[in-house]
Amino acid sequence: MIRNVGLTSALNLYRAGIQFGLNVALAHFLTPGDFGQVALVLPISLFILLIGDFGITGAIVSSSATARQAGAASAICQGFGVAMPLLAGALYLVGGLEFMPQGTAALLLGFSLVTTLSMVAVVPRAMMERGLRYGKLATIETAASTVAFVASVGAAAAGAGMWSFLLYHLTMQTLRCAAFWFLTRRDIERNLDLSLAVPLMRFGGWVVAFNLVNYLMRNLDRYIVGGWMGTETLGFYSLSYQVMLIPLMIFTWPATGVLLSTLSRLKGQPKMRREAFLAVLMLVSCATVPMMAFVALRADLIFGTILPPRWAPVGPITQMLAIAGALQSITAFVGALFMISGQVQRQFWFGVAITIMTLATQLIAVASTRSLVVMVDAYVVLTLLVSVAYLAMMARLLGLAFARLLAALIPAATITLVAWAAMLLADALSPVQVPPICRLLVNSVAFCIGWGALIWLQRRTALAALSTLRLTGSTALTA
Repeated sequence: MIRNVGLTSALNLYRAGIQFGLNVALAHFLTPGDFGQVALVLPISLFILLIGDFGITGAIVSSSATARQAGAASAICQGFGVAMPLLAGALYLVGGLEFMPQGTAALLLGFSLVTTLSMVAVVPRAMMERGLRYGKLATIETAASTVAFVASVGAAAAGAGMWSFLLYHLTMQTLRCAAFWFLTRRDIERNLDLSLAVPLMRFGGWVVAFNLVNYLMRNLDRYIVGGWMGTETLGFYSLSYQVMLIPLMIFTWPATGVLLSTLSRLKGQPKMRREAFLAVLMLVSCATVPMMAFVALRADLIFGTILPPRWAPVGPITQMLAIAGALQSITAFVGALFMISGQVQRQFWFGVAITIMTLATQLIAVASTRSLVVMVDAYVVLTLLVSVAYLAMMARLLGLAFARLLAALIPAATITLVAWAAMLLADALSPVQVPPICRLLVNSVAFCIGWGALIWLQRRTALAALSTLRLTGSTALTA
């Protein structure tokens, strides 16, 4: 289990670095308006992917689907994926996309091909994940991201504009799709008996319903911002929002996938499940909370140093969203608990309530002030309140006292405070007149020293958590 979490986290660290590096590089060639147009299209592709997945990924990972069931599920995903560019092309030809800003409709057509490739890869990737083949997954994802990064930056430097984003996604998804199918060609028996996929879709139906609700919460805000404030403001917001998601991409989402595939095998062992979950929660929070605290404290300095002046509004927006990112990197684990416990219907309705509150808050803030900063501030305050509800639900699903769950987060809070104090001390000892890049470097080194020192002092706690995960992984493999 430790190896799988490590591999997926390392992979997502690399991918997040590639994505962040891509955004920074493209920001030097593209305008905020270009980023805004891409931000309008990407959620549509994601929406189609969520619908076409039918919850099959979660069902395959957490069940013992046969090769024929996987083949039937794959046929459904492929058919849905192929239909998307055909539908998008038909809408384009009859003028059904004329309401979009100039150039965005054509970009949507291109991203419909990305959706097709993603859908074709759904089942083979799920089969690899169910087989705990995380090493090969990491190799494929790393290679695909790297090649796509080089192609995209090269295209942007040559003047491709927002199309360089499309090239990145097309290149990456093509390589992923080909590799996943090659490695699972003996694990999936292709057939058109779609009834075989019904059990998977029955389980996955509530999962995909929750994913769609979660999609609304994470993507409709882009249309609120773009519709009320324009694509340039949306460009600022989308870049800041991607920074907020970094801790989830690197640590929480991969760890959630490993938790789901591992703990699903531990039937009738609630104590081991609880201990493994708390160990993961403690280790992940020790990484994500300090990291996002640094971003929140130094966002203006970070983005003022690495981005062109036209991106100045990104700093204060990211400063607040980083707080939400830290909280969500902890609370997002509740999804795995819902699925492991088989309470996917409750997960759905819980998600509906949170989504309604989130969108209502954002709409009220934007409609009453027309200020992106006010909307972001309101979102962060709501995230703080919602996080308490998520933590309470996590404790309930685990059968733990709320205080016991909070105790797992104490090491992260301690590390953050000490690292913050170390950074402030280094700042106070630095010369008053120092170049921004030097100040950023000094702050980063001081924060990391404080971070590392506390990790060392709490090494026994960390080693105990790792030992718990090692035992859990061994037990799951023999289950």
